[in-house]
Amino acid sequence: MKFWNHYLTTRVANSFLLLSLVTVGVVGGVAFFKAREALKQAAFNRLSVAATLKEEEIARWFEDQQRDFLLITQFPDIQSNLNIIFSSKQRSDANYRASQKILSDYLKAVAKIKPSFKEVFILDRSNQIIVSTNKSREGDYEILANVTYFEKNEIGDSFAPIFYVSPLTSKPSVTLATPLRNKAGVRQGVILAHLNLNRIDSIVRERTGLGKSGETYLVGSLVTKNTFISKGQANNQDFPEGISSQGIDAAMSGVSGSGLYNNYANVPVIGVYHWLNDQDLALLVEMHQAEAFAPARQLAGSIVLVGLVSVGVLLLGVYWLTRQLKISREQLENYSHRLEVKAQEAEAANRAKSEFLANMSHELRTPLNSILGFTQIMIRDRSINPSQLEHLEIINRSGEHLLTLINDVLSMAKIEAGLTTLNENSFNLHSLLDSLEEMFQLKAESKGLRLIFERSPELPQYLQTDESKLRQVLINLLGNAIKFTEEGGVTLRVRAKTANGETSNSQSPLPLIPRGGPEFPNPQSPPPTHLHFEIEDTGLGIAPDEVEKLFRPFVQTEAGRKSQQGTGLGLTISQQFVRLMGGHITVSSTLGQGTIFSFEIQISPTAVTEVQILQQKRRAIALEPNQPKYRILVVEDKWENRLLLVKMLGSLGFEVREAENGQEGINLWESWEPHLIWMDMRMPVMDGYEATKQIRGTLKGQAAVIIALTASAFDEERSVILSTGCNDFVRKPFREEVILNKMAKYLGVRYVYEQATIKQEQLGKNSHHQLLSLEGALARMPSAWIAQLHQAALCTDEKLIFSLLEQIPEESAYLAHALTDWVNNFRIDKVIDLTQPENNG
Repeated sequence: MKFWNHYLTTRVANSFLLLSLVTVGVVGGVAFFKAREALKQAAFNRLSVAATLKEEEIARWFEDQQRDFLLITQFPDIQSNLNIIFSSKQRSDANYRASQKILSDYLKAVAKIKPSFKEVFILDRSNQIIVSTNKSREGDYEILANVTYFEKNEIGDSFAPIFYVSPLTSKPSVTLATPLRNKAGVRQGVILAHLNLNRIDSIVRERTGLGKSGETYLVGSLVTKNTFISKGQANNQDFPEGISSQGIDAAMSGVSGSGLYNNYANVPVIGVYHWLNDQDLALLVEMHQAEAFAPARQLAGSIVLVGLVSVGVLLLGVYWLTRQLKISREQLENYSHRLEVKAQEAEAANRAKSEFLANMSHELRTPLNSILGFTQIMIRDRSINPSQLEHLEIINRSGEHLLTLINDVLSMAKIEAGLTTLNENSFNLHSLLDSLEEMFQLKAESKGLRLIFERSPELPQYLQTDESKLRQVLINLLGNAIKFTEEGGVTLRVRAKTANGETSNSQSPLPLIPRGGPEFPNPQSPPPTHLHFEIEDTGLGIAPDEVEKLFRPFVQTEAGRKSQQGTGLGLTISQQFVRLMGGHITVSSTLGQGTIFSFEIQISPTAVTEVQILQQKRRAIALEPNQPKYRILVVEDKWENRLLLVKMLGSLGFEVREAENGQEGINLWESWEPHLIWMDMRMPVMDGYEATKQIRGTLKGQAAVIIALTASAFDEERSVILSTGCNDFVRKPFREEVILNKMAKYLGVRYVYEQATIKQEQLGKNSHHQLLSLEGALARMPSAWIAQLHQAALCTDEKLIFSLLEQIPEESAYLAHALTDWVNNFRIDKVIDLTQPENNG
């Protein structure tokens, strides 16, 4: 029995021991792999943070060197001395030597202040060194083979330094160069600077948090091989054929990522690799797998050791393992918390950027308001000659272009900050398309291109969506299509889609329909819920590798960079706007054949009564007689903006006074009692918000008309301004007609307008506004003449009609052109309708 018990005990003990060992082995193996995965992820996160910080610091350092280098040539004294040197015929001339000494001292001072510039020197047109911080090199000739050449530094420009092996140090080097031009823009010489890359080395060699085996290095491509640009212990000599690894090869091919692989020395590492696109460099941060996973191996070994000692120790080991896992989890949670804090800091930085851009918008739009405003006033001056008028129109167009660029950057900032919203309104789609066709027709014709607008027959005329954003998207896409098309044409196709996905023209291709098409869709068809737009061109096309980068901010295609136009934001903003309207822009392109951009947006049907009829733009030249003497107060801290409004309003006959801050504005309002106040919102002493509140706080101020002036680009400020008591607001830079329309709205002011002229080619189009204009011109003719013309039209007596048309005065020449065009095109019926007695009685 004892034997049996002993045997059973042995078997149980052996079984328990075996089971314990298996359990320990399984637990140890599972713990090892779990811990290994956790440690691998933690290592990836730690290496990624280090790589990101180094990447940002390297990019910032190169941008600082580029900016500092360009500043060297900006000082007026330096420019004047450069002009003396380049214009001197003899280098022995006293002025030449004096200017050379000034420049030499200046460059030495720059090199002393900026140790990143190892040597700064100037070449003449023959590439001979005439001034250098290294006096011994003056007179030598420099070969400009591997220099990083640029002329200006603009926001969004990429900066890719060219690395080469210096013949003096046998190490990778970078040389910056920019041309020196005279006032006529002719290149006179070149200024260069050899960069000291010690700072890059110090950034790369920083190993905080990377452990004992961690290392960071930069890799660049020199001619045919990859080599170290910066490394803790540079050893390019050990790799005469270049360096290579999975991480290096991936990064140098433009891919960023992470993984487990063997490094350049065939050592297993865990690494993170980034391709620094703007610097044409690869940044790698690695640490040995042996070090990274050592805690996992130690953990598993401890578990196994504990299992071999005893079951009790096994239990203690399991407990210890639980503790270790808890500690690891807490560490991971702590690390996750730090990442969350970093994300919040990044979000705060993004908000700060948006606030900065908003403030910069105010500072840019304020002087732009004066530029555009005064050009509008000067264009009205009858005494200026055609040449001066052309110059003013160029200034005005340039200012409008600058305003467009500012709005692009601010739109991008608003999109990034999540401040862009959908502002739906009811509008006439056909009128929108007509205005866009007229806008781009001249530009297309100037390039010899066909511009075609195709609309489905059942396209609704009145609908509801965000008209402003839709217009901007179409302008961006049509403008790009015309800009990058040299022959052929550009076609815009528009069709409606119903809720079930059926198009309004599913049975036939899109036909052309006339302007001012059907006001209402076919009542038998379901109302459309989507509009499909398609812009096709026969231009250069887009390479497949560039298509995915089209909608990135500040990124342009190769064709866009060659054109040197735009900000690289148009497509990014268009994509965001289309997404707000419930769609997505897609691209289909073939190199050398053309490109198709297409998108759909959601719409809502609307009644014609909800659509505001746009008035023709007319230029006011005076106030109508028999009106009160309107007193207008302008409260604005900028002298030039006050002068602009005073001149604009005073020239029409308003009585205008001005104040340069809110306190002065309140004093003038109390003593003078103006009919209307133009109130700037940002002023010293007292701003417009406080001044408006104080005026509204009085019984007399309840009846005052106050219209705010603001240079802010953000729509949400409108509600803040109106809540202070302002009746309305106008954004700078403002247009004359906006100012006058606001005054007409709140004061009932009536204006005398300049007689508009209509181009002959416009008269053949039977629009409502053109018909009103013709009826107005016809009403100025004698009634007997109108009756005679009507009778001649009824008798189709063309000879008599043309005889009567010769009696039309020159100021109504457009009436004669329209009637002549109708008769020549066998549309005498239009003449009969226009001269009907009931239309002229």
